[in-house]
Amino acid sequence: MRTALLATMVFAIVSRSSSFLPAFASNPSRSPSHASTTTHNFGKTTVQTAALYSSTLDSPSTGFNTRLDNAFKASKEKEEAAFIGFITAGYPSKADTVELMLAMEAGGTSVIELGVPYTDPQADGATIQLTNQVAIKGGTDSIKDVLEFVKEARAKGLTIPVILMGYYNPFYQYGVDALAADTAAAGGDGFIVVDLPPEEGSTFVNTCASHKLSYIPLIAPTSTDERIKYLLESASSFVYCVSVTGVTGSRTELPADLTDFIARIRKQTDLPLAVGFGIGNPSQVNQVAEIGDGVVVGSAILNAVDRAGENASPAERAKACKDFISEMVVGAKQTNPANQAKRIGKEPAAEAPENDESRFGDFGGQFIPETLSEAFREIDQEYKKLKVDPEFQAEVARYRKEFVGGPTPLHLAPRLTEFAGGANIWLKREDLAHTGAHKINNAIGQALMAKALGKNRIIAETGAGQHGVATATVCAMLGLECIVYMGEVDTERQKLNVFRMNTLGATVIPVKNGQRTLKDAINEAMRDWVTNVRDTHYLIGSAVGPHPFPTIVRDFQSVIGKEIKAEMQEKLGKLPDAIVACVGGGSNAIGAFHPFIKDEGVALHGAEAAGFGEDVEEGHCATMSAGTPGVLQGAMTYIIQSKDGQSKQSHSISAGLDYVGVGPEHAWLASTGRALYDSVTDEQALEGFDWLCKYEGIIPALETSHAVYHAVQIAKKMPKGSNLVINLSGRGDKDMPQIAKIKGVEV
Repeated sequence: MRTALLATMVFAIVSRSSSFLPAFASNPSRSPSHASTTTHNFGKTTVQTAALYSSTLDSPSTGFNTRLDNAFKASKEKEEAAFIGFITAGYPSKADTVELMLAMEAGGTSVIELGVPYTDPQADGATIQLTNQVAIKGGTDSIKDVLEFVKEARAKGLTIPVILMGYYNPFYQYGVDALAADTAAAGGDGFIVVDLPPEEGSTFVNTCASHKLSYIPLIAPTSTDERIKYLLESASSFVYCVSVTGVTGSRTELPADLTDFIARIRKQTDLPLAVGFGIGNPSQVNQVAEIGDGVVVGSAILNAVDRAGENASPAERAKACKDFISEMVVGAKQTNPANQAKRIGKEPAAEAPENDESRFGDFGGQFIPETLSEAFREIDQEYKKLKVDPEFQAEVARYRKEFVGGPTPLHLAPRLTEFAGGANIWLKREDLAHTGAHKINNAIGQALMAKALGKNRIIAETGAGQHGVATATVCAMLGLECIVYMGEVDTERQKLNVFRMNTLGATVIPVKNGQRTLKDAINEAMRDWVTNVRDTHYLIGSAVGPHPFPTIVRDFQSVIGKEIKAEMQEKLGKLPDAIVACVGGGSNAIGAFHPFIKDEGVALHGAEAAGFGEDVEEGHCATMSAGTPGVLQGAMTYIIQSKDGQSKQSHSISAGLDYVGVGPEHAWLASTGRALYDSVTDEQALEGFDWLCKYEGIIPALETSHAVYHAVQIAKKMPKGSNLVINLSGRGDKDMPQIAKIKGVEV
């Protein structure tokens, strides 16, 4: 493979090596021994501390970004922690942003974090999620808009540093080189990118550094000492310490172990440490100010702006913002501070890993928040062991046979073949698997893996409900707690599966954010995982997301393709000429395709959802037919998105295909031409549904109906005597109420 999900999901881009010299190397007065002789007490010692910082930090030759360096120096001279305030650009309206930025400085803010609105802020709490949605709806949906705010604020006299904080895909779509140049020209000072870890961000870090823009690493309580060292290599001005594992938002109290966490980071760097997440009142500001160099406040500022009232003018909102910050910064005064910086500013450097196993060509990767880095390391390490563990594989095989009912049959569909008038059409009957779909294969494998990891709380996302049912089933069997996130729209159109999950003991949580479908369910599951990562395993249902999930899901679903191979050899003594499967995220399709990838004589065909038609804006889910490359929910893949990197709305009659992305291995197969993908409309899918019912006495899922329609079109063009296999991924019981409603039948 080629080197190529906020609140607590935030993290840093970093480097593997560094070529800078310590700030004290050329000046004996800045030696570690000199700095360490100063203690932090009350009275005269406090004055001595300020004097030490004045002499230690006053040389511009040690700096990287002058504006950021000066901000922290100024705070030190006032014996205060720097107050770092966050607002979302474009919230509550475009007219408010510049006024709020100026009010923040007037109120005593040292550094502004300006949030870049994004459709899928996976690691952010309810307040910032809402501000993102409002800002985008109000027309602030591009980096260009955000940079215009910075430029205008500078023209009106803003002097403090501005850091752009956001998710990677909008930055990627803008272009890293252009982003760095334009941000510097607008008067920006650096970036925090929530889902761009060191492993993915070397180009970004180094490009920013060439324009003297800081990349701010974020370090989480779950970061190991070894990883902290790695993360710190990209720091140039200050380090963002995430106080808790969770999403953004004010909390009633700070974690008891926060001091120990900050001290652990301080052991490895002399740069300023800023602490954020959950800080909402002056008392909490003071608690943090005494153990670090900076205090980050976000949701509480936005809530203060809201309290000005829905009909408030920009001036009234700005006053509310200024007044609130003025109250908060009182707590930034330091009396007996610990863990204080002894230097400000250094040159960052970053290198990409040499052996990147996370990619399928240009696609895939691991675009995750730092909070999840250790969990992903554990999963990757554990799966590599289990993949070659004969006992584990034997256990999975036993469940496939005794619990799922495999191998599922492969048989000829004679009447459908006659109807198509070309190739022989064969049906791989995953609809006969226990729970009614292929989803159970992956659910069993991952649940067993979770037990091996000691994680007894399982969360999952679901669209059509089949993965949710499969996960609930396996959790009931293994005695695991099960929480399933499902878009509110999907809970309505899949009421039967919601009832099945509840009956099996799962807790189904309707997701009311965004479009309220599969993408939004994944976002909400990621927010849960970020918060509860220590005892929770995210049992993702499709071959999507960060490495190693696409590989894990593919491997557990590859039993489908392996059985097709064996069954065709047994029945015909040869491989099929073509395989057809529906593709949303793509788990059933990659499971059927993967064992045949090297068999070039076997054509691989994916059927996507065209909804109302590919030409209908936000009326389809034809990701590979109409999408473009970008980063979504942890992986580089194809996405239905705007030119500015915002996910578009999607539509499909089938909940399981209603997804704006696709698994990265499918993206790679499409880019290489090894697999061919075409789209099927809602109307055509209903035709496929009717054909299989009428000619073969099988009621397919609406997802599978897309594959049936597409397969018939392909079979018509193939010679008689050739053989095509449809992966019949699910049965249609769950869809009958929806189909009855479409056909005007009361049930």
